[in-house]
Amino acid sequence: MTDHHKQALRKRFGAASTYDQAAHIQRKCAQLAADAIATHCTTPPTSVLEFGCGTGFLTAHVRRIFPTAEILATDLADEMLERTRMRLGEHKIKYHQMDAETPDIDGPFNLITSSLCMQWFQNRATALEHLSALLAPGGLLIVTTLLDGSLHEWVDTCATQHVPCGVPHYPSLEQLTQDWPNAASGTGKWHQSDITDPVSSAAAFLKGLRDIGASLPRSGSQPATTADLKKAMRHFDAHYRGVTYRVGLGIFRKGIS
Repeated sequence: MTDHHKQALRKRFGAASTYDQAAHIQRKCAQLAADAIATHCTTPPTSVLEFGCGTGFLTAHVRRIFPTAEILATDLADEMLERTRMRLGEHKIKYHQMDAETPDIDGPFNLITSSLCMQWFQNRATALEHLSALLAPGGLLIVTTLLDGSLHEWVDTCATQHVPCGVPHYPSLEQLTQDWPNAASGTGKWHQSDITDPVSSAAAFLKGLRDIGASLPRSGSQPATTADLKKAMRHFDAHYRGVTYRVGLGIFRKGIS
């Protein structure tokens, strides 16, 4: 992802005033991450880092589960941070604008977490190396991200109709497994879940992406013409009533030594 693409992403998410109303999948994935946190964090963390906090879905869960923990909520978009601040206040939560691929903070943190942010990374392996370095010994990194196969209904529609498709190339579980920090640093596993989001039409699906700021096409992809887009939408409407989000839940525990 180029700096230009990343800035465009920041602006789209920052300008998405309808995010909370449209972010159905984000809520479900935040709950998925929160359930994993509650299960695997057997010792309550004293310090938590969240990257890509958005408007605070996961932040709220973390504070509910661990009310005494000090949370540092970060996001690429200042506007998202402000919405989280307005929702959750500043009791036990600090806010910081940050690109999680190049963290500019010091650890250690007992828990680092995020939901549906990592799919926007340019270099996952390097980012995970940087983030894991901020973990305390024995600390946990728990994240959700999108996997290959997400939105396959729209991808297949575009392929069938020979229409350019801007859906990002999401990684497979195998690729994500290779991206964990080396075994000497700790151990990590990935788990897969499919979440179906019902949609009434292609227009509703595409509007939903715009409403959460996630409509930025894949870098280097060709835009579809209006005629091509209408053709794809007609095909989608004739064959589908929902889209699938293939979600990876990653759990990494840093070594003690």
